[in-house]
Amino acid sequence: MSEPSAITKQKILESAKKEFLDKGFMNASLRTIASNAGLTTGAMYRHFKDKDALFCALVDDAIEVATRAVMTADVANHFNDPDPMGEGHHYEENKILIELLDYVYENFDAFTLLLTKASGSTHEHFFNEIAELYTKNCSKTIEWLYEKKYIKNKLDAMTVHVISTSLISAFTELIMHKIPKEQAAEFLKTISDFFHYGTMHIMGRE
Repeated sequence: MSEPSAITKQKILESAKKEFLDKGFMNASLRTIASNAGLTTGAMYRHFKDKDALFCALVDDAIEVATRAVMTADVANHFNDPDPMGEGHHYEENKILIELLDYVYENFDAFTLLLTKASGSTHEHFFNEIAELYTKNCSKTIEWLYEKKYIKNKLDAMTVHVISTSLISAFTELIMHKIPKEQAAEFLKTISDFFHYGTMHIMGRE
């Protein structure tokens, strides 16, 4: 009797993850993935239409979670905040970072695939796309803060881009260098404080 489809699919994904981690998307072999899952290539196609679909199945949840975290910088999340540049808001920002960190370390392989093995796949520009989205949200929020007179100085586009991208880059460095989680949490707190208070200073907030 054949095994349930869900079990077969999981075997394929486990085999694919190993192959992608070992060889990257471009050099990964569908034949090897199928063979290591105990299937023919034809049988595997009944579950995934191609190599890109396999890669996406392994990383799409991670992209969704990262995108939700980045969207917290959107101006809409500041409308009802009595002090959107205060310590309470900074505490919430740190809480979001730690929650994201927990997810990243629970799904470390997925983020490793996205950042180091995705060349040639649908998601090969993941870093640039998430950094661009974060920059866009930060720009809108800073504009709103300036209009509402929460800050004295409106930052230029390049400054916002560099600050936003640098924060995303700091997060990815933890994955690229496989930093232990406890050390990563301390690092993130330091980096978060650096960006928060540094940004407040250049925006003219005491």
